[in-house]
Amino acid sequence: MFEEIGSSAVDIFKSIDKRELSQVEKIQEVESLVRECTRDMAYSRDERFIKSLQDNTVIMVRAGETKLKKFKQDENMYVSIPETIYDDIEELDDFNKYHKVMDMLELVLSAPEYRESNENGDLNFTEAQVFEEASKRSEGLTGTPLDIERYIERDEYGQVESAKEELFEPKRYSTKGSKPDGDEEAAGEAKEACKSDGSESGSSTATVEMQSIDDEVSQEQKEMKEMQVNQDYQAQYASQSITDSEQKVVDDIKKSCFYVGQYNDEMDYENYGILTKKVIVELDRKVKEIAKSLQGYNGKVKRITPSKRLSSKDICNDNSDRIYVGKSYVDGKHIDMNLVVEASGSMGGAPIANGIKMIYVFNKLAQQGYVDGSVLLTESSEYKMLEMPMHDDIVKAMGGTGGAEGIKKAIDKNVTELRNKNAIVMTDGDICEEPIDPKFWEKNRINCIGVYVNEDVKAEDLPGYDKNMSRWFTKTIIRNSFDEMVHKVIQLGLRASTKV
Repeated sequence: MFEEIGSSAVDIFKSIDKRELSQVEKIQEVESLVRECTRDMAYSRDERFIKSLQDNTVIMVRAGETKLKKFKQDENMYVSIPETIYDDIEELDDFNKYHKVMDMLELVLSAPEYRESNENGDLNFTEAQVFEEASKRSEGLTGTPLDIERYIERDEYGQVESAKEELFEPKRYSTKGSKPDGDEEAAGEAKEACKSDGSESGSSTATVEMQSIDDEVSQEQKEMKEMQVNQDYQAQYASQSITDSEQKVVDDIKKSCFYVGQYNDEMDYENYGILTKKVIVELDRKVKEIAKSLQGYNGKVKRITPSKRLSSKDICNDNSDRIYVGKSYVDGKHIDMNLVVEASGSMGGAPIANGIKMIYVFNKLAQQGYVDGSVLLTESSEYKMLEMPMHDDIVKAMGGTGGAEGIKKAIDKNVTELRNKNAIVMTDGDICEEPIDPKFWEKNRINCIGVYVNEDVKAEDLPGYDKNMSRWFTKTIIRNSFDEMVHKVIQLGLRASTKV
């Protein structure tokens, strides 16, 4: 009795285990095996897989099909795998299922495009030639030919004569402008699915995209282009041979109150001015550090579409399909900023020195293409508006101070150049001439920040300067460290450049 019950239970479980899968479930099963095999081909750097990447190959697992297809449409190569392959592997264990699908992928990825070449139905290859060509291509890529003997018949001379079975189906001939056939419609659906990083489970056309390495190449080209632009800027100023027009600007500064050697016409300002050789070495090091932070770079992004790199962590995670690590280029950063530096008598010493050093840093970044803007030097009797980038000798000549600040007059005269841009105004806020109306900045859509930096000021005295500056500017920064200030200004410049 117990034996009969046990036997019946076994039969019941057998019948449950062998229940008929729906078409959607078959597609999901085949798709899962295809994904596993392509994942392993990518992991092992299989040359047939890499060649498929270069050909922009998209694999489709399709319902209602009975044979393999391989054809080109637009810029993509398409591989169509019939969902009915499940019937061939249903009775196999997992090991043999995997290898059956892997053998099929190695064959179809190595195979040439197979299609009708004209309206008469002539084929570009016979099916036997498709197998033979696939074996040759596999040997050329991996050094090992495919085992195609089970698929072909040879004549008495060993030449391929015919195919034993019709495993492939050719793509039907279609003229330009004709109504798309089923293959073309499926290819279009697959391409759209690939754009969104995969298709929904259970869809009639499940897809696996073989992402082209062109994406990464284009990102590298973009990065190289930005590097070339920076190099072009640097090359322009590397020799520092000064033009007649640039020398004229230097001479004009030497005749003004802004000249660092205003009380000594023969001053060797490269050794005794503000921007001495020692200071320039330190500033150039800072410029290099800042420029590196502004450069574009290739970031990493995880995705389900194959690429040249794999995430070992996600490969081991059965719940994650995003096992591939691709590059996502992050554009370089750019600062659009005008610098206004007042040169009144009260700015003498460390404040004007820090102003000139700030101009030097921004000008060197402008020489590399990271900054756009101008420098406005102000004083009660005169002002100078200079566009960046400019020759280093022009900046080295700066550093003199005069009488009062002259900010109001200078910004009124140059409001057209300042309007709708970001501005840093370097001043001590001790304005004794015409007061600045804080509404001036908002009225002309100038995102302005008042800045004062002086290493000689004690930390406890900084709030007093902030109170003074707040009369003229809605936003202020007061520091007693130039290094800290320049980084703060760069951060604000980047943030403001996205708003104005």
